[in-house]
Amino acid sequence: MPEIQSSGIPSPTRLDTLRAGPLKTRLPKASQSRSDEQLVAAVGGQVVETGLIRIERFYTFTESWGNTQLNIVQDLPRLPGQTRIQPWIYIDTETTGLAGGSGTLAFLVGIAVIEEHGIRMTQLLMTRYAAETQMLSLLEQCLPDNHGFVSYNGKSYDLPLLLTRFRMQGLENACLTREHLDLLHPTRRLFSKRWQDCRLATLETKLLEFYRYDDLPGSEAPEAWFNYLRNGQSRKLIQVVKHNQYDIITLAVAHAVLGRCVKNPQFYCVDHYNLARWLCETDESRAIALLESRKASLCGDGKRLLAHLYRRHSRWDEAIILWESLAKQGCIESLERLAKYHEHVSKDLLKAWHYSSLLPGSKADRKRLERVTLKMRQRNISLCECEDTTGLRCRGGR
Repeated sequence: MPEIQSSGIPSPTRLDTLRAGPLKTRLPKASQSRSDEQLVAAVGGQVVETGLIRIERFYTFTESWGNTQLNIVQDLPRLPGQTRIQPWIYIDTETTGLAGGSGTLAFLVGIAVIEEHGIRMTQLLMTRYAAETQMLSLLEQCLPDNHGFVSYNGKSYDLPLLLTRFRMQGLENACLTREHLDLLHPTRRLFSKRWQDCRLATLETKLLEFYRYDDLPGSEAPEAWFNYLRNGQSRKLIQVVKHNQYDIITLAVAHAVLGRCVKNPQFYCVDHYNLARWLCETDESRAIALLESRKASLCGDGKRLLAHLYRRHSRWDEAIILWESLAKQGCIESLERLAKYHEHVSKDLLKAWHYSSLLPGSKADRKRLERVTLKMRQRNISLCECEDTTGLRCRGGR
């Protein structure tokens, strides 16, 4: 507890002590400027404002990224659900914390766009809190018109955080309200059941065969920035800049490769069921073709989806074969589908009664069974005919 005089005000001696703590951890302005100069030289950037460094890099299409040449990004796909093909901005941030919130800011923002001969990357690095307004303003100027965003978990983290910072600095944020493709979601659709996780680092090694060496984990980025602010240590901050560059180029390459995964799912060992569900959103014919190509090895969910698609396209005979196969395995949904089909489509009330009687007995099940029984009575069909005429065993007896 601080030493308190009778007036309730800390003594002058104690005030000097309280002030001394934070001042000892602050870098003098001259030293901080020298640290910025060293950092600029190390990362190959330039100072555009006090406390703000701009870093430019260009990657030619002749370069490779793991097992993939960068020219793959010249032919970007339209992934299922995308409304149109458009140019993209690949974006990634490094922040002062991973939890988000109004107290978290992005001290490094990296973007990349595809040009005629390669990928141009721009990174904006803050070395002072006071430079945030200038950084955000410059970021807006760097974003080309008519481009959408591509990120990895950016819908949940990067873009909401940047929107918050724009608002807190009183800046217009219309530049961030564009079409946004978050590659985490297609990666999960295709590989969540194939890989141990869907982190960007896992995508790099599993899909691109790209391996990072001497890379600083993103979780250590906040500490690296704070250490630079306190004492001018730049080694880890330089690694953060490199880490951000890796992330952005990986985004561009992964975007193209994920399109190839959709076109050639067997080669890339994707989850066919989840891919088919994804294709259903825009092209049910492709989803059917994909599931039919794997019909012999489909899981129960895959067979149910294929039967559902057959039903939607009135391919009843093929749907019935799948439903009957699943019903033998105890699939309640398939029993219900068969009961509905024979009641309303084939009008075979004996089979409708049979499948209705095998359902668990919920209120809806009992109502269906009563309705089918009433229809049978109106047509003078006896339950005794179920086994005699169809070979189906009636649970209700003779």
